[in-house]
Parts: sequence; C-alpha cells; structure tokens
Amino acid sequence: MAESYQFIFIFLLILTTTVEYYLGQRQKKFVLKNKEKVPAAFTKVIKLTDHKKAADYTVTKINFNSIELVFGAIILYFLTLGGGINLMNNAMGQYFENPLLNGAVVITSIFIALHLINIPSAIYQTFVIEAKYDFNKITPKLFLIDQIKSIFVVMIPLTAIISFSALWILSELGTNWWVWLWIFLSIFSIAGVALAPVLKQLFNKYTPLKDKNLKKNIEKLLKRCGFESSGLFEMNGSLRSTHGNAFFGGFGKTKRIIFFDTLLEKLNTKEIEAVIAHELGHFKRNHVKKLLFIQITLIFFSLYFFSGLKDTQAFYNGLGIEALSDVNFLMLFTLVLLPFVMFFVGPFISGLQRKYEFEADEYACEFAKPTDLKQSLIKLYRDNASTLTPDPVYSAFYHSHPPASIRIQAIDKS
Repeated sequence: MAESYQFIFIFLLILTTTVEYYLGQRQKKFVLKNKEKVPAAFTKVIKLTDHKKAADYTVTKINFNSIELVFGAIILYFLTLGGGINLMNNAMGQYFENPLLNGAVVITSIFIALHLINIPSAIYQTFVIEAKYDFNKITPKLFLIDQIKSIFVVMIPLTAIISFSALWILSELGTNWWVWLWIFLSIFSIAGVALAPVLKQLFNKYTPLKDKNLKKNIEKLLKRCGFESSGLFEMNGSLRSTHGNAFFGGFGKTKRIIFFDTLLEKLNTKEIEAVIAHELGHFKRNHVKKLLFIQITLIFFSLYFFSGLKDTQAFYNGLGIEALSDVNFLMLFTLVLLPFVMFFVGPFISGLQRKYEFEADEYACEFAKPTDLKQSLIKLYRDNASTLTPDPVYSAFYHSHPPASIRIQAIDKS
C-alpha cells in the first residue's frame, strides 16, 4: 500500500511541475511572438518601446520562475522521500517535554528553513530582475530589515501559535478533530483578512491622504456608493518599488482605503476615482467575502477527504516519513496535499476572479466615467510592464484579471 501512495505522490509531483513548466513556455512563446507590434486597441497610448519592455520583463520572470519551479519540486522531494522531515524531527524534536511544544518547534523550524532557502531567490528577483527593469527601489539594508521582521515578528509567532493550536486539536478533540481544526482555521482566516491592514503597517508607513481635493472627491464617491471606511491613507510603496496599486483592507471598522504613493504620482484625480470605484465594486458585490467562503469551503473538504490519512501508516511510509504523528500529518497536509488540491482547483478560482473583475469594472462605470477607468488601467498596464498579449491558455490557468484587450472591450461596451 505504501508503494501506491509513493507512486501517486511522484506522479502528481511530476505532472504538476510539467504542466506548470509547459504553461510558462507557452506564455513565453506567445509574448515573444507578439512583441513587435502593439495591439490595435492600445496604439494611441502604449509606445512600442513600452510594449517591448513588458514583453521582455514577462519573459525574464518566466525564465526565472521555470528554474524556481523545478527547484521547488526538488525541495519537496527532499523534504519527503529524501528524508528532510525525518531529519528535522530528529534534530529539533527533543528540546521540550511537552509534545505539543516540540511539534510546534519542528513545524516552525521547517517553515523558517523554507523561507531561508527562498531568500537567494528573493534577492535575485529584487536586485537583478526588478532593478534591470527600473522597478526596484529597496536598499539592501531595508531588504534585510524586512526579512528579519518577516521571520521574527510574523512567521515565528504566527506559525508557532497556529501549529501548537492545531496539534492540540488533533490530540485532544477525538475523531471529530478535523471539524474543530476547520473551525479554527476558518476563524484565523477571517481574522487575517480583518487585520491585514494593521499587519501591513509592520512593513509600511500609512499617512492620511494629503491631497485635499482628491480626498474630498473620493469622500463624495464613497457617499454616493453608500460605503463607509475608517480612513483614506497613503502608503510609502515607493520605498521598495515603482509599481503602483491601491487596495481596500479589513472588515467593518477596520476597513481602510490605501493608495500606493506611486499610484498617486501616475494617475490624475479622475483616474484615481475610477480605480477606487472599481475596488468599491468588489466590496459591493461581496467578492472578498465570496472568495473567503470558497477558501474556507476548500479547507473543509480537504480536511474531510484527507482526515483518514492521519492514522494510515502506509501514507507516511509512502512519502518517506518514518513516524506516524500529528506533526507529520500537518506538515504533509500543508506542503503536499493542499498544494495538489489547489493545482486542480486554481484555474476555476482564477476564472471566478476574472468574472469578479468584470463585475467590478461594470460597477465602476456606474459611478465613474468609463474613459477614466480605461485610461487608468492602460496606464497601470504600461507602468507596471504588464504584458498586453498573454497566452490564452496560460491566462486561463493563472490570471486573476482578464487580458487587457478583453477587459478594455468590456468597458467600451459599458
């Protein structure tokens, strides 16, 4: 029986890696094929030099992501069949008499190790790829500070709390442990969304929106849309990157509207209002809540279908794990089972997100001028070097936003 689990694991690992690598190559070829000509809908706004830059930027990222993809598969193989989890259990699992505390230490140590392994990749992406295309603004000192905060302020406390609580649930709440674990993870997910704006302040500085005219216009827009927030803020995104964005965060009284300072520099007042109207559309159509519900539902069914594996010795042996334990089950569920589920479910979620983007654009066209929305999107595509010509299959599999040309056509129809 262990051989069957091993075969399924190796088959899925090769399948997912191969498919993602193939899709990346499709995207690369399609983008290069359309590199020399700006799509007709954008010829008046996007220069050929900007279009070529976006193509080169996309191809560069794909080339690097392909290497990361293969490297990630090797790391997963090492952790499982290669004995990495066994090694970490033996090295870190003997420091405390309390088995729950020991388990939390093992899980936290593995996630720290994975984070540290990915730091060279982050360095290359930031200081080579992003710098090459004039997007990077972060200094080595700030990068180091961000990494220290990520590990010691966010990762260690959160992973330790979640893993300790999950292990207690698995060991103390009997055969229905998976239901209680689902409830715990659901509450944690909701709290994470609500507190996201606060957590982001660990890395970014928020200041009240300085442009009084823009603030006044946005407040009028919010009133017309019947939306209340806890404030309008400007974030110092330019400290790390030239990429521009705006987002809403939190629930209820924690709702905030946050602008990257880079976005405020690139768009005029009417275009910013159109972007905010789009984001309001997501909230008014309950897209955030719907996606959170889908996430929680996926966790429910994943725990339900895989709960029987917790006490199946052949499952552990098949994936190269020596001991049947709650700690090892949580690691395999997080690193193996859930990612495989997301690989197959991901394209459907991406398709749903694209549908939500159309709905948010439609809502924005009711409260802002479609021309302003269109111009803001085109500028963001241009300034963020987002390709205007993605491969249709790649886009359908990965992209949460519709291709630029299709999205602009939909706005024109509005």
